[in-house]
Amino acid sequence: METRFEQVAVRRATEADVEAIQRVLAANAADTSLFQQSSGRIRRNLDDFVVAVEAGQQVGCAALQRHTRTNAEILAVAVDPYAHGRGVGAMLVRACMTEAGIAGATFVWLATEKPDYFARFGFRRMSKWRLPLRVVLHKLWLVFEQPASRWLPALYGRHTFMRLP
Repeated sequence: METRFEQVAVRRATEADVEAIQRVLAANAADTSLFQQSSGRIRRNLDDFVVAVEAGQQVGCAALQRHTRTNAEILAVAVDPYAHGRGVGAMLVRACMTEAGIAGATFVWLATEKPDYFARFGFRRMSKWRLPLRVVLHKLWLVFEQPASRWLPALYGRHTFMRLP
């Protein structure tokens, strides 16, 4: 049996994508480094998001959150499980990296449990203490927006902080 995949395009997210972004994140809830987000949080940060679309369906999402003019975080990189292994995640990461460059961000980073995956894009391990205290506190606040069962894995888990050189 042959499976044919349509062409995937990455575009900026719109209000119509909020539920799909939430669905894609929820489909990857087993990844404890991927924070789940309420529809309200997604709406407040909608300008940060891009979505991957195939045949009119959102199959992935990612966000670039600018903490300062030069400090930007890539987060919420998620792909529908049925589309894993097809390069959709790579398209999303590259779109965020491009946007970071256009925005003038010189310190582009992320936190992940999949450091080998992000190393393919040039990300290198770093200490989380290289981040401004304000950013660390913001991330800590986001941990406590997660369900209580995710607090300990988020605080003491295998998160690797990485940045582009």
